[in-house]
Order: sequence, then C-alpha cells, then structure tokens
Amino acid sequence: MHPDVDPPAPTDPVQAGGLRWRLQRAGPQGAPGLLLLHGTGSSGQSWAGCLPGLTAQFDVLVPDLPGHGGTSAFADREASLPRMAQAVAVLLAALGLQPQLVAGHSAGAAVMVQMALDGLLPSARGLLAVNGALEPLPGLMGLVAPAVARLASRSALLPAWVTRHAAQPRALSHLIASTGSQLSEDGVAHYRELLERPEHVRGVLDMLANWRLDELQARLPQLHLPLWLAAGLGDRTLAPVRSLELARRLKGARFVPLPGLGHLAHEEAPGVVSRLVGELWGQPVGTSSYMLPR
Repeated sequence: MHPDVDPPAPTDPVQAGGLRWRLQRAGPQGAPGLLLLHGTGSSGQSWAGCLPGLTAQFDVLVPDLPGHGGTSAFADREASLPRMAQAVAVLLAALGLQPQLVAGHSAGAAVMVQMALDGLLPSARGLLAVNGALEPLPGLMGLVAPAVARLASRSALLPAWVTRHAAQPRALSHLIASTGSQLSEDGVAHYRELLERPEHVRGVLDMLANWRLDELQARLPQLHLPLWLAAGLGDRTLAPVRSLELARRLKGARFVPLPGLGHLAHEEAPGVVSRLVGELWGQPVGTSSYMLPR
C-alpha cells in the first residue's frame, strides 16, 4: 500500500454508446491494460486504494458503470447484465483499450465474466473476481429481490426517500457493517456521497430490477480464461463457500480465501487485492501486511 500517494483524479467524461461515462485512467502508455469494475451501488472510486499499487505497471481503466456514480443511465432504464457488458465493451473500443487483465467486485465480476463469454475481451489473459456475485441468490430471495426492485424503480419518490434516510450516519453504519467490512472514514464518505444522489439510487434500482444470472450461471463452464475467485471469509453479503464451490466446478478456476476481510475486501485491504492482480499477471505488485493463503 502507498498511503503517501494520492490516487489519480477522474479524467474528463467520455461519450460512448449514448452514455456519458465518468472514469479514471492512469498508468504508462503501452503498459498491459487492466480494467477494474465495481459492484452494485458503488462506483469506480471504490478501487482508489488499489490504484497506487497498480498504475506503475498497468494502464488502468476504472469506469463508473451505467447509472452509477457519475455515469449516465440507459435512457429506457433496462440495465440488464448483457447490456451492461456490451456498454463497457463500447467504452473500451472508444478508448482504444484492450485489457489483458480484468478485476471485478461483486456484480462487477458478473459483468466481467459476461464480457469474456460474449467474446468482448479478446486480449484478456486472466480474470479476478473479488467476492464475485456470479450465481443467482438462493431460494426465495432470488425470486423476490428483482420483483421488489422493479416496483421500487418505478417509484418517483423512493430514490429521494433513500437519499434522506440511507445516508444518515446510523443507517449508513449499519449498511456497511452488514457487509462484514470495516471502512476508513474516506470509504464511508464515498458511500454517503453516492447515497445522497437520487440519480445514483435510481440507477442501482434499475440494475437490480433487470439483473438475471441464470443464463450466466449456465454458461460458466464455457469460460476458458483463468478465473481467480477471491473471497473475504468475513463476507456477510455473499457466502464465501459459494466461491469455493464454484472454483471446484470450473476448469481453470482458483479459490483464494481472504481471512479477516468482508464483502468490500478491495477497500479494506487494497494492497492484498493489488498483489493478487500482480500474481495473476505473473509478477508481484506492491506490498501488503496481509499474507495471501496458499
């Protein structure tokens, strides 16, 4: 980790595929390309702690996904997984970047794998899922959650209500604690700022309302790229055993346990995740006080 190095500032917005994208891009020109994708309800800023350990070696692109952070939403609000993957691919083409590595957190890992399966990452040599949400929620939750989100996304009042209540200190503290993670004051402030924006909340609801992972789950055996499944053992959002079971089923997959970390592992211990990216590439990146299990 490099606490004395400020992360790169966001670059100017980019127009691609009918969307206005907010993104960060930093690192040497001509270096291997690295794409970092955040999860539902977050933004590219969640990767800020990882950037100092990566931008010396990689040409790093960190976009806000459609409807999240500073990126505009789809006009018809149909934010399905395949469409999200296609939108990111259009952005990559507009920037002339073909990443050799991709890392995705939670739902960002689903976008990453969808892109790989759809042939949208032709230069990729490896994928890193950090607490990846690659399979449908089990049982009744998997059926109910999208329906509830669809109803919520149609409400003109709900996003404003969320901004008034969810960003309150106590509510926000409970929300972050429910992930099993402990964040710095800056990390908490990032989510407070997002939850204070009704357009971000509506974008999150659009994504949840249209999210289907059944087809992705059925296609996972077709994935031929190395896939590392890093799982915080304290994750209260996604059971880490699901990543372990998936690694056992998929050829070329590897389970990487992260003791002491929760769902937001890349924010709690960015040095650990930066090192994992480097190991996936084949050489170490940065240092960390955490030891990666073998």
